[in-house]
Amino acid sequence: MRITILTNGPGELWGWVRPVCSELRRRGHTISLWILPCQFASGHEREAASLLGVDKLEGPASASRVWHDMAFERTDRIIQLGGDIAFGRRMADCTNAPLAIYSYAPRHVKGAKLLTAYASMSDNDSSDDVEVVGDLVKDALSLDAGTASPLHDQEADEDSPRIIFLPGSRPAIRKPALKWLVEVHEALRKKLPNIRVRTLFPMFVSDSEMAVWKDAGLNPFKAGAGAAMKDADFALTQPGTNTLELMHTGLPALVVAPETFLKFVPIAGVLGFIADLPVIGMKLRRYAALRSIRKRGGFISLPNRIAGRKLMYEMYGAVTPEDAAEEITERLSRPDELRKNREELLKLSALTGSGAASKLCDIVTAK
Repeated sequence: MRITILTNGPGELWGWVRPVCSELRRRGHTISLWILPCQFASGHEREAASLLGVDKLEGPASASRVWHDMAFERTDRIIQLGGDIAFGRRMADCTNAPLAIYSYAPRHVKGAKLLTAYASMSDNDSSDDVEVVGDLVKDALSLDAGTASPLHDQEADEDSPRIIFLPGSRPAIRKPALKWLVEVHEALRKKLPNIRVRTLFPMFVSDSEMAVWKDAGLNPFKAGAGAAMKDADFALTQPGTNTLELMHTGLPALVVAPETFLKFVPIAGVLGFIADLPVIGMKLRRYAALRSIRKRGGFISLPNRIAGRKLMYEMYGAVTPEDAAEEITERLSRPDELRKNREELLKLSALTGSGAASKLCDIVTAK
């Protein structure tokens, strides 16, 4: 079959599209990959997508250009793995091909097949229409299996705690995160002089950006999360797909969302314009963030939302680098608690089973 995949951000590209492309290639299908407009784009999505072995690669381009070019696509099936649903509807209308949408929080979309990772992620108004196939991120991690762990390249006492910083896939957040994480690192050094800290970056981050982080003393490296996380003792991350990678690898972590970062989060459309205004903009961002957290049970990490209880350690609001360093130090001082936390994370991971990409492709390609 001719399969068209629509995606947008760097996290979706590497965590969702990569395992689906691998499965579709294994089955002998022709793949057309469209990179949709994305406010969180890194600028290196096309470069990363070129590594996936697709037959046709479109984008990134302006919304109007993508909208126009979709009228000329020829395909048998459409899989939307991220991005504005309007683009999926547009391509379905132009091609008369069935549309399947994979999302962690699916909403009802007329005429589309809705797929998700966990039943608890479905919105109430769409739960009866959603099919649970499992977590594609788990499949993506399996593609990293067999690669060497980069945490062994530092000569240090094996008893030294090994910490991974995860600044995320969004350039708009990584830039302000640099100074914040430097201060966390300095505070940790005062409390744990023998600590080993590395900063894990997605594969599509530029070498020039890596050099900046190296000069700041944060020991950056690029590697598959499945390899990088298996030998660490703890991680510091922000909300997002990273938290699922940590869950599937059983790595205890502190998920932090400092209020000072809110002003750097891109917001599309008219709301984005208002959010950039002095005073009122920050109030809007703070209100929106708190409303989102309350709507999701008071949690900011995906594993906690899935479980409906606190498994990952979280801090949000007026959090300082010193606060984060204090929390990490406290957690590392309780090895028995961390061991239990690893077990709980892996138990939650096991509930999703395996082979999400295979199940998704079975559904999409069914006659």
